Amino acid sequence: MPGLSKDDVKITVEDGMLFIRGEHKEEEEEGDEEEYWTAARYGYYNTSLMLPEDAKVEEIKAEMKDGVLHVVIPKDDTKKKNVKEVKVG
Repeated sequence: MPGLSKDDVKITVEDGMLFIRGEHKEEEEEGDEEEYWTAARYGYYNTSLMLPEDAKVEEIKAEMKDGVLHVVIPKDDTKKKNVKEVKVG
C-alpha cells in the first residue's frame, strides 16, 4: 500500500469477512499574484477476504511498515471441523 500511511487505512471485520480500505488525498497549491497552480492526487484501495471458520477474530492484528501492510489472523486450534463420513451403499 505504497503512498498510504497507517492513518489512511481502515480494517474491519463483519459477518466473517475482513475488509481492508485505504484512501489518500493530497492537494498542493503554489503561486504568486502572476502565476498560480494547483495539483491534486487521489488514491483508493479496497479489498475483502473471507475469514476461515477457525479464525480468532478478536486477536487479528495489523501493522503497516514501509508501505507494506501485514495482517495476522490467528487460528483457533480448539475448534474442530465437523466431518462426517458417508458410507457408500
